[in-house]
Amino acid sequence: MATDWLNALGASGSGLNIRELAKSLVTADTAVKRTTAEKKIEATEVSISALGKVRAQFQSLSEAIGTVTQSSVLKATSSSSALSISVTDRTLVSEQVTEIEVLQVAQRQVLEFGGFPAADAALGAGRITIDFGVWYAPEGSQEATSFAQNPALASSSIDVGDGATLQDLATALSDIPGVVARVLDKGDGTFSLGVVSEPGAGSALRFTVAEGTAGNGLARFDTTATNLDAQVQAATDALLTVDGITVARGSNEITDLVPGATLTVSGKTSGPAVVSVSRDSALAEAAMAYLVEELNATLKIMRDVTVRSVDGTAAGDLVGDSTVEALKRQFSSLLSGPLTGHGEKPVYLSQLGVSTNRDGSLSFDEEAFQKAFAARPEIFDAMFTNSFSSPTEGVTVTGALTSKAASGDYAFRRDPGTGAVTVAGAATFGLPGTDGTSKYIVLSGDMAGLIVTARDDVADATIRFGRSFASQLQSLLDGATEAEGSIAKREDQIGKLAAEQAEVIEALDLRATKLESRYLAQFTAMEQAVSRMKSTGTYLENLVKSWNKDG
Repeated sequence: MATDWLNALGASGSGLNIRELAKSLVTADTAVKRTTAEKKIEATEVSISALGKVRAQFQSLSEAIGTVTQSSVLKATSSSSALSISVTDRTLVSEQVTEIEVLQVAQRQVLEFGGFPAADAALGAGRITIDFGVWYAPEGSQEATSFAQNPALASSSIDVGDGATLQDLATALSDIPGVVARVLDKGDGTFSLGVVSEPGAGSALRFTVAEGTAGNGLARFDTTATNLDAQVQAATDALLTVDGITVARGSNEITDLVPGATLTVSGKTSGPAVVSVSRDSALAEAAMAYLVEELNATLKIMRDVTVRSVDGTAAGDLVGDSTVEALKRQFSSLLSGPLTGHGEKPVYLSQLGVSTNRDGSLSFDEEAFQKAFAARPEIFDAMFTNSFSSPTEGVTVTGALTSKAASGDYAFRRDPGTGAVTVAGAATFGLPGTDGTSKYIVLSGDMAGLIVTARDDVADATIRFGRSFASQLQSLLDGATEAEGSIAKREDQIGKLAAEQAEVIEALDLRATKLESRYLAQFTAMEQAVSRMKSTGTYLENLVKSWNKDG
């Protein structure tokens, strides 16, 4: 059994518990510093947690922005059930009323090749070439027996091998884009191959057959001269009148008659249908109320984490934090500042019924909003839609700009000598048109992605861009929450502070170990000296007693 020499010495020495004494001295030397470091680490953990709450609320607000910007407040309606309309791009659609009559629905060509005894009936070998195009009646004829190939659709070929069946051919045809084929049981003891094209007159099919062996029967699928014999339904375009002007389209889903909207044709109309696009005040109010609610939740989080202690109340976990305070100022500036580029005059949130309370929260006055919306519904667009415009006649503007593009007016300049065009001082790439206009695309700089269409005689023009409130708010949120954003940078700073304090604690632990060893060594030497002194004293005491006894 090991001997505890320190306790043994203590018994014959000073009598002190030198282990506890050494620990007490070490604690007195390091405890205050250690406690300070631990409190700093605890504070960093609290700060990181609070920043996480801010980040989470920013992400929630970002999702809310996405919801309201994708939900159009433009209501599209049609007076006919045979013609429907839906908004697909709120940046392109505008309020309008159009009269549209459907004279003819776009149809698919349907071919039937019948008289087969079974779905697995064997076919002769050879090659079938499938062309896409339009069947039309040649001059002097009433029947569509001539074919014009559609240059936009490539031809395809099928090699029919020995032993191939009717079902094999149906499968091979269905593998061709724009063709659907299937074998149908007629119910009379025979089977037919049905072949269907895409809708539109220009999507009709022509089959040209080259038999592997003359007379093997594969030629029954050739329609070069017998299209009408196999045709059950002809391919046709949709025919419509738009405000009295007749137009044709190869699909019943029409995207280019009402900008930013899709028309769906399901049948003929009994006359002109009234198709309208208008802003819905109820939808607009709901969008504003939802955004204000999410903004208030975000503002509250930032207020709560930065509140100062007053009359003994607890301070926020991020009181005095420079990053969150800067974000609060950015929010305040955006909420109270002007939205420019959406017309001659700036737009303010206060015009839409939004006001700031004394505590920094927002209020939304529905009645004030409805009055403003009824008087000037277009100002609502400044909330959720970037705007492109030009007050110069003969100039239109579109584009998809980056977050670097700022709202404002920009100069369009055409060099009278070279004809080169600059926009906002940046060079453009020109695309000449055939109608006396050209498109100019900005490829570099903050306005990269801007597209200006101008008459060729326009030398100078004003280009106006307005970034929406939602877009500016999203940029603010992105700058805070992205990987290299302000919140991430602040978290890194706090993390480094925590790491520094952890190093302080580690150094204190090392110092404590060394101090305790040194104190124990010193106290051990002291105990040994005391023990020796006690031993000498005992010897002298016994010697004196012996002398007295002898005397």
